[in-house]
This record gives sequence, structure tokens and C-alpha cells, in this order.
Amino acid sequence: MRRGLIPVAILVLATCPASHAQNRCGGGLNLTVGCTGISFGNSNRINGLRFNWSDRDLDLINGVNITFWRPRERVGGTINGLAVGLAPSAGRMHGVSVGLAVLPERYSEGLHVGVLAVVSEGSMRGINVGGLANVSDGAMWGLNVGGLANVSDGGMRGLNVGGLANVSDGPMWGLNVGGLANVSGGAMCGLNVGGLANVSDGPMWGLNVGGLANVSGGPMWGLNVGGLANVSDGPMWGLNAGGLALVSGEEVQGVNVGGLATVAEGPLDGLTVGGLAVVSEDAVRGLSMGGLAVVSGEDVNGLTASLGAVDAGGSVKGVTVGGLWKVEANEIKGLSVAVAHTKAWRMSGVSVAVYNRISGWQEGLTIGIYNRARRLSGIQIGILNYAGNNPPGRRWFPLVNWNFD
Repeated sequence: MRRGLIPVAILVLATCPASHAQNRCGGGLNLTVGCTGISFGNSNRINGLRFNWSDRDLDLINGVNITFWRPRERVGGTINGLAVGLAPSAGRMHGVSVGLAVLPERYSEGLHVGVLAVVSEGSMRGINVGGLANVSDGAMWGLNVGGLANVSDGGMRGLNVGGLANVSDGPMWGLNVGGLANVSGGAMCGLNVGGLANVSDGPMWGLNVGGLANVSGGPMWGLNVGGLANVSDGPMWGLNAGGLALVSGEEVQGVNVGGLATVAEGPLDGLTVGGLAVVSEDAVRGLSMGGLAVVSGEDVNGLTASLGAVDAGGSVKGVTVGGLWKVEANEIKGLSVAVAHTKAWRMSGVSVAVYNRISGWQEGLTIGIYNRARRLSGIQIGILNYAGNNPPGRRWFPLVNWNFD
């Protein structure tokens, strides 16, 4: 009789702590002491090894969490450690997570690998690898690799590689490589490489390489190379090269090369090359070369050359070569050379063209076939010369005409 009571007593003693642990740790079968041990089922607080079919209502899991099916509702809570399953999920996930999909709800940090995707309603930090995509409602920080894309409603910082694209509604900082494109609703800073394009609604800083184009809603600073074009709604500073064109809504400074054209609403400063044309609504300063034309709404200063024409709404100062057509400005100072004609209200220096037409005051030397000045203070050398301020007998004069008053 006494021997029969011993197994019963052991069973009762073993059952009481287990029942108490089950109440503290939530549902399921918990082989634990103080919630530390092994759990089978939907326990919500475990330190150790936990197995469950589908998670819900988590509090805190430290250790290894293994699930076999996706959650049917929001899971909540925190998982610290290793989470493995069809679709591991929790409010906050710290550590390593591996599944067909990884679904952090509020925040994730660590290494997260989703065969299909890593999808978060919050921010993601660490190394995130999605077979198809990484998608976050918050920011992405760290190394983010998406087979097709990385998509963030916040910013992206770090190394972001998208097979097709990196798309962020916020800024992108770091090394951003998109097979087709990098698209940012904010600034794009660092090394940005888009197979077709880099597109930013804010400024671009750093090295920006777009197979077809770099397009910025703000300023563009650094080394900017677009297979077809660099387009900025703000200023461009640095080395800017576009296979077809450079287009800026403000100033352009530095080394600026457009295969067909370099166009700016603001001033152009530095070395500026346009295969067909260099065009600015403001001043053009420095070394400027346009295949057919250099056109400025204001002044052109420096060494300016074109096979066709140099045309300025203000003055032209320095050495100016208008090629086969003309040099035209309100005022010309320095050396001006054109095959067809030079036209200015005032000229100071030397002008060489078939037809030199100075509507106002000439100070210096003109050389051509026909030279005309309303007021001459210098020398005209040509087949026919006209100086409006000379005495009547010498206003029209062949070969050489002069006036030094």
C-alpha cells in the first residue's frame, strides 16, 4: 500500500510546478522551470527552445523559436535570438530570422533572410536579404539585398542592392545599386548606380552614375555621369557629364560636358562643353566650347569657342572665337574672331571678321573685308572701311581708316 502511494506522490509533485509554469508562460506544454526550458505550443513567454504551429499574442521569447505556419493575426511581443519557420513574425525581432517570408511588425535588427521577402511594418536594421524583395514601412539601415527590389517608405542607409530597383520615399545614403534604377523621394547621397537611372526628388551628392540619366529635384554635387543626360532642378557642382545633355534649373559649376548640349537657367562656370551648344540664361564664365553655338542671356567671360556662333545678351570679354558665323554681343572686350561677322554696340580690343559692325563706339583694331563703326577711336583695316565720326572725305576709306580723337 505504501509502495503504491510513492508513484502518485511523485506525479503530484511533478504536476504542480508544471501547472504553475504553464500559467506564468502562457498556453502550450512547457517543460520549464520559471519559463526557462522547452515549450510546445503557443506559450507567450519562454527562455529557451520553443516550438509552435502558428504564433499569436507573444510577450517575450529568448532563444530559439520554431514555427510551422504563418501567423493568422498580429503576433506582437519580442523575439531575441533565432526565429525559424514558414513566416516568422513578432512585434520586434532581434537576432537571426529565416523563413519563406520574414514578417517583423514594428522593428527588426540583425540578420533576416526571406526566401521570398522580408516585409516590415516598421524599420529594419542589419542584414536583410529578400529573394524577391525587402519591403519596409519605416527606414532600412545596413546591408539590404532584394532579388528584385528594396522598397522603403522611410529612408535607406548603408549598402542597398536591388536586382531591378531601390525605391525609397525618404533619403538614400550609402552605396545604392539598382539594376534598373534608384528612386528616392528625398536626398540621394554616396555612390549611386542605376542601370537605367538615378532619380531623386531631393539633392544628389557623391558619385552618381545612371545608364540613361541622373535626375534630381534639387542640387547635384560631385561626380555625375548620365549615359544620356544629367537633369537637375537645382544647381550642378563638380564633374557633370551627360551623353546627350546636361540640363540645370540653376547654376552649373565645375567641369560640365554634354554630348549635344549643356543648358542652364543660371550661370555656367568652369570648363563647359556642349557637342552642339552651350546655353545659359545667365552668364557663361571660364573655358566654354559649343560645337555650333555658345549662347548667353547675360555676359560671356573667358576663353569661348564655337564652330558656329557666340551670342551674348550682355558683354563678351576675353578671347572669343565665333567660328564660321558670328560673334554678337552688346559689348565686346578682348580678342574676337569670326569668319562671317562681328556685331556689337561697343568694341574694345581686336576684332577679326569678314564684316565688323560696331553700332556704337570702336576702341581698338578691326580687320575684315568691310569694317563699320559709328564712332571710331582706333584703326580699321579692310577693303572698305566706314567711320561715322571721321571728316566727310574720310568716313568711307579703303584699305586703312583711322581716328584717334
